Amino acid sequence: MHHWHPYSTEPEELRYPAKVFVWVRWFLHIASIIELVYRPTFTVFTYSFYIGFLALLAIVNGVVHYRVVSGPSVTLRWMLGLSVLDVVIITAGTAVSGGLNHNLFYLLYYPSLAWFAVFFGSFRLSFVWTSVVASGYAIACLTAGSGLDLEAKEEKVLFGRIVIMYAVVASVNLLAKAERMRRQGAVKRERELQRERIELSQTIHDTTAQSVYMIGIGIDSARELAEKTSSEMVAKLDATSALSRSAMWELRHPIDVSLIFEGRSLTRVLQVHAASFQTIASIPADVVQYGEEPVLPSVTRSRLFSIAHNALTNALRHARASRVSVALDFREERLRMSVSDDGIGLPADYAERGHGFRYMRANAERINGWLHVESGTSGRGTIVTCEVEYDRT
Repeated sequence: MHHWHPYSTEPEELRYPAKVFVWVRWFLHIASIIELVYRPTFTVFTYSFYIGFLALLAIVNGVVHYRVVSGPSVTLRWMLGLSVLDVVIITAGTAVSGGLNHNLFYLLYYPSLAWFAVFFGSFRLSFVWTSVVASGYAIACLTAGSGLDLEAKEEKVLFGRIVIMYAVVASVNLLAKAERMRRQGAVKRERELQRERIELSQTIHDTTAQSVYMIGIGIDSARELAEKTSSEMVAKLDATSALSRSAMWELRHPIDVSLIFEGRSLTRVLQVHAASFQTIASIPADVVQYGEEPVLPSVTRSRLFSIAHNALTNALRHARASRVSVALDFREERLRMSVSDDGIGLPADYAERGHGFRYMRANAERINGWLHVESGTSGRGTIVTCEVEYDRT
């Protein structure tokens, strides 16, 4: 039964070919107008029919074009209705124009059938639809005007055109299936990679992170005991404790980022991450959301998460901050994420120190965004902002 079902049913899978389909239809529409007005040889009735035919096509294509670009979901039901309407109009045009001898209308069957094969994928379904279209075309040729001229062997011409219909559909179906298999393979590999990331994060959480946490507790306990005996030991234990906290924080990145690949929203993941930051660094941290978060690709969420993590890392290691805040502003055409602290600010040459800001800029660029850093003089804090444009549809 699988071979009778369409392969692509997700709206986002249909949106791009639907856009191309609409522009191809506009191109054919313009070509038809040129054919109509250049050296016309039609009767008044035929000419009137063609004008109505082109007007109807323009209205239908305009509605479909608006639906594709304005946001509503593109569905196979819409594509099926459009294909049926195309075939009905083309067949009616063939009948009105006199059947087989007209050199324009039968050519329009080929792109219509090709796009049906692209959208629906199933070879059997495409084969059945092609048979229906071929039957309608044959009936129109047999009944329109004087029918087929058997002495001129027009039945062979009709047969050849129908054979080409099947050949076009089979070729397009084969190419579409190859592309679909390639895409499905890529999706499968990506899902396997995400599964491995999730398993790795769970392993880190259950083993390494727990061990580092226990080491940190042991160091803090040793420091309390050492206060009574040696100030030098206290200093070394303080440094070791800070290092263990930094290590615990770095381990939170692969642990919390796995939530993104499990399908959690960016806001929810950053809330979890901020809570971890507050526990490890003993610095209050919160996440503020403005607007409704749209459905974002996992790569966008993971890159934004990495930017926020690096900004929080700087606040932990260098800022001497007493409070950190993450703000997510979801606007109509872009999102704005800001990580701010009330620490000592950044030195003038902060961009050349280490790799943190370089990584943040690289992550922003990979999702077609841009990074902006604001830092005042000592004590005025730092704000790291990333803005990314997106299409809510």
